Amino acid sequence: MRRLCLAGATLAVSVTAVGCGGSEERDYALPGDFCGVDMPEELYAPLFPGGSELSVSRSFDEFGNLAVRFCRMSVDDEIILTAESTGTGSFGDTESWDLGPLDPDDTETVPGEFGARVSPGVAMALAPCTVPGPGGEPTIETLKLVLETEHPGDDEESKDVLAGLVQPLMAGAMEMTPCQEHGED
Repeated sequence: MRRLCLAGATLAVSVTAVGCGGSEERDYALPGDFCGVDMPEELYAPLFPGGSELSVSRSFDEFGNLAVRFCRMSVDDEIILTAESTGTGSFGDTESWDLGPLDPDDTETVPGEFGARVSPGVAMALAPCTVPGPGGEPTIETLKLVLETEHPGDDEESKDVLAGLVQPLMAGAMEMTPCQEHGED
C-alpha cells in the first residue's frame, strides 16, 4: 500500500510539473531567416521559447524600398519579439540613442560595423543613411534599429544573444533600405 501511495504521489507531482511549467520544447520550426534577413539559425534560436505555434506578423522584407519596416513574431499568440527600423535625425545626434525607458548610459557597446548598444531584452543600432525625398531633400539621415525580446530571460544570456544578433540584423536592414549610398551602386 505504501508503494502505491508513493507511486501515486510521484505521478501527481509529475503531472503537476508538466501542467504548470509548460514544455520547454519547441513544437514548431524556427523561421528560415530572422525578420527577412538571412543569418545563421544559431544566432537567433535562443530567442524562441518552447511552444507549439510560431507566427510572423510582418517581416522586414515585406516593406519593399521603404526606410521604415518592422517585424513581430509570436509563439502561441504571445509576442516574443519586435524589431523596427526607422529613420531619425542627424547621425551622431545623442537623442538618436534614446531607447525609451532605458538609459543609454546603462547599455553596453557592441563592437562591429554599426554603432550598436545592448541591454537585457533590448538591442539598438544606428547607421548613417540618407534617403532623399521626392524633392531631393533627405527624409532621413540615420537608420535606427531597435530589437526587443523577452527570451532568453537571463540578463547576461540576453545581452550575449542580442549582441551577436544586432550587427547582422542591422546589416540586413541597411541592405533593404534605399540609402543614397546603396542606391548609387
